Amino acid sequence: MSEMNISQNILSHRKRIGFTQNELADFLSISKAAVSKWEKGHSIPDIGYLGELSVLFDISLDELVGFSPDLNKSQIRQIYNELAEAFSSEDFDVVLGRVRSYSKRYYNCYPFLSAMIKLLINHVNFTENKDPVLELAETYIGRVLEFSESLHLKEEMVFYQAVILIMKEQPGEASELLKDFNLPKLPVSSVLAQSYLLMDEPEKAKSTLQIQIYEGVIYMMIDLTMLLHSGLYDDLDGVIERGSGLDRTFNMKSLHPNSTLNFYLAAAMKHDHDKEKCLFYLREFQECVKNLFKEYYIHGDEFFSEVDEWIADIDTGRDAPVKIGLAKEQLIDVVENSAVFSAYKDDISFKNIVHNLKKYIGGEKNE
Repeated sequence: MSEMNISQNILSHRKRIGFTQNELADFLSISKAAVSKWEKGHSIPDIGYLGELSVLFDISLDELVGFSPDLNKSQIRQIYNELAEAFSSEDFDVVLGRVRSYSKRYYNCYPFLSAMIKLLINHVNFTENKDPVLELAETYIGRVLEFSESLHLKEEMVFYQAVILIMKEQPGEASELLKDFNLPKLPVSSVLAQSYLLMDEPEKAKSTLQIQIYEGVIYMMIDLTMLLHSGLYDDLDGVIERGSGLDRTFNMKSLHPNSTLNFYLAAAMKHDHDKEKCLFYLREFQECVKNLFKEYYIHGDEFFSEVDEWIADIDTGRDAPVKIGLAKEQLIDVVENSAVFSAYKDDISFKNIVHNLKKYIGGEKNE
């Protein structure tokens, strides 16, 4: 994946062809000490020696230095998590420079560019100067749309472009871009599962259906949260009951606390005038936060027993898209310092909720 593999490659290929360090040194007319430094990673061969080594080992220069224009899913996941972690602890502009550097190196690896677009969108709110971040994401979107042959990636790019348009307060352009996405969906998973059953592969059929349901309940919770937060229904309690029912049915507070906490926070805010209901939904929010910081990764459960392998195979893997350090202060502040809940700041129950949030988020042992 990087030049740091040169030392290991020289060592392994030297042994493959049966050369000692002395023999390799003699072949290149250099000292044994120089070869030793290469293999220990203390120095890197000059370009001329790299050419001679690639001829001797009968491999390409790219293979010798460990460079590939494409990254596998594990490598993409590794870089994504490295950069997401860096955004939580380092200067934003410095990390953004690293995103540019990685993307320049793997500019033809379109799944990697897609992951970087997702990274930028997920972290853009952690800088005041959002324009360069969104412009960079749009540059990568254009690159993938123009050159990738993957229909799935192209569909992802249209979605990401629409998200950016919303961030830029251009809803008309976003709705125009996504108008065809609102067409009735074909039951692809059902047909695929039926195919697996006919081929006597029941586990694959089960996995296919579980994945479809897993994605569906998460997206449904997100959509219900938007309905609630936006006040699109007069019967708010009816919306809340459906979301709460989804939580009870699929144990959403444990399965996917990240989406569920937003739902209960919105419910609490909509009932800020009703102390009993407001505090009840804040306690539900608190339970989601507790679960979120206990298991801060995407996972299945007893019902969704076949989705973990699929989750692990996603480019960004099981880790949450935004690193935990970035979420801590926001999750406390949105309750403790929100004007919506100001009437309850001196209430002992409210204070206990804030106390528990700080305890769970601060890493103290959960009760």
